[in-house]
Amino acid sequence: MKKVLSLLTILFFAGATHVIAQPPGGGQMDPAQRLAMMKERYKSLGLNDVQVDSVIAITNDFRPKQMEVFRDQNLSQEDKMSKMKELATARDKRLDAALPKDLAQKVKDALAQQAQRMQGGGRQGGNN
Repeated sequence: MKKVLSLLTILFFAGATHVIAQPPGGGQMDPAQRLAMMKERYKSLGLNDVQVDSVIAITNDFRPKQMEVFRDQNLSQEDKMSKMKELATARDKRLDAALPKDLAQKVKDALAQQAQRMQGGGRQGGNN
């Protein structure tokens, strides 16, 4: 009985420590923080306020479509990749229309890097 009680006590404290160590909201930013971070990221690429707002509007328009493809369990991985590529191409066309060529390319490159990080392509390490 003492061993069971000791084990439960240890598990309780381990769980409590885990909960305390996590940031509020499971590490998720609130929408205002996320928007501020996005604005700073795009401004650092050389965009002005109007251009930043345009880029955010364009990316926000495509985000629900991308999430719908990502969550569609009826699609194979290849179909998902194909549809995501189509959405990225359409988004890029809108970015090209809204921004000068050099800035549009900077934004597309930043979005591609972000997508690669989210897919785990930014992980380091060898093949084990």
